[in-house]
Amino acid sequence: MINNISILYIGSLDKRSNSFRRYKSLLKLHPHSEAIDTDPFILNKYVIKIQHHFNMGPGIYLLNKKINNKINKKKFDIILVDNKPYITAKTLQQIKQLQPQIKIANLLTDDPFGHFSKSWRVFKKTASLYDIIFVQREVNIRELENMGVKKVELCYRSYDPEFNRPIKLSSEEIKKYGTAIGFVGSYEKHRASYIAYLIQNGIPVTVTGAGWVNQPFWNIIQPNYKAPFVYGDDYIKTLCGMDIALHFLRHANRDEQDSRTFEITASGVFMLAEKSSVHESLFVADKEAVFFETKEELLEKVKYYTIHESERNAIAKAGMQKCISGKYSHAERLQWVIKNILEI
Repeated sequence: MINNISILYIGSLDKRSNSFRRYKSLLKLHPHSEAIDTDPFILNKYVIKIQHHFNMGPGIYLLNKKINNKINKKKFDIILVDNKPYITAKTLQQIKQLQPQIKIANLLTDDPFGHFSKSWRVFKKTASLYDIIFVQREVNIRELENMGVKKVELCYRSYDPEFNRPIKLSSEEIKKYGTAIGFVGSYEKHRASYIAYLIQNGIPVTVTGAGWVNQPFWNIIQPNYKAPFVYGDDYIKTLCGMDIALHFLRHANRDEQDSRTFEITASGVFMLAEKSSVHESLFVADKEAVFFETKEELLEKVKYYTIHESERNAIAKAGMQKCISGKYSHAERLQWVIKNILEI
């Protein structure tokens, strides 16, 4: 029976993270699953940079030892690695020797070949040892196949309906979170240039996210900057406080969609997002979300939807419904992932 399969999940269990919420969804689908949290091994404050960026250090050794001990003690049907793997070739080979029937899969959310590719050394050496790898961007399929990966499947991000949901703000919360136009996300020069353009054209954009201070365009953005980080319900309330939520893709990761693609819409918030072919395949343009390409187009659409409230609200409602009908939740994505793994 598929519900009786045993899965060993390996990834971050930080309660603020999407990976933790994915694991919670996995447990509901497959209660016999177990997890190994990578954070205590990798995020040691003294060696975090070496371990995260160079994939070497005592934490890498101890994590692999933990995985080996777990495999020696219990039989699993699937090992599911969530995003960046710190698992060595030796460990992967030992797993297959101990449990030949096991399927080893990786659910990649980042881009191992993008701007931050240097921090993926272990993955590049071991990618061909995985039975299947799920990727976010089509370009990764060819890149991984060229490295000898047996099977690569496209699988987009998702959301947690229990967390990413509409929240009706109180009058006090509206004072704190309310804004006409907002953006949540880390700094990229491309994003900053578009936001600065809006501000210079009389559109005050509220910005929340890391890495913005003292970067290009900071002098323009600083008066509207709120905070470097926002988590939990504060994050959802920040989104729900926006009339228009801007969404810029992360170019360093060659993204065509990401978590916020679904988190904004699932929260019942109007999303004005950077255009991509994937975005347009996920949401019907101008009916379930609105997309832009140039700064001028962005400014024009911000002005239009600022004053057309009923149209804006109808699109926000339709976008939220599409998240449900489109089966974009963590659980529904994971059901598809596990099905594909078992069919190998």
